[in-house]
Amino acid sequence: MIAIIDECGLKKKLYFKQFIVFLYKKFNIPKKKEINILFCSTDKIKELNKQYRKKNSATDVLSFYGYDDNILGDIAICCEMATKESKKLSIDKEEYVLFLMVHGFLHLLGYTHESVQDYENMVNLQKQVLKEWSSV
Repeated sequence: MIAIIDECGLKKKLYFKQFIVFLYKKFNIPKKKEINILFCSTDKIKELNKQYRKKNSATDVLSFYGYDDNILGDIAICCEMATKESKKLSIDKEEYVLFLMVHGFLHLLGYTHESVQDYENMVNLQKQVLKEWSSV
């Protein structure tokens, strides 16, 4: 099951759900695995970051692993930070949100960016996935 909670008024639930289905297929994730995507405010993501990572700051995306075999996990994306970053990078906000969704999804699959090389590999994979999505 795919659940999308939009606290930001993005009005793109169906589109984002289709993207998650694409990610499930690409990475061979069983359909029974549950994922929740939360689009939230800066205050909410700061609260989550403080509660679960002990960091008293906002971030653009957080991922939380599933706690059993039926749950892939949860992804929280800060709409305000996505808007700021997309403007700074001069890219479409929706495209940047997809970039963050892939980032969070890869974390749920065990990818990390603890080293510069890991970060570069993860970002390259994110870009590759988005390129494939754009040709679907």
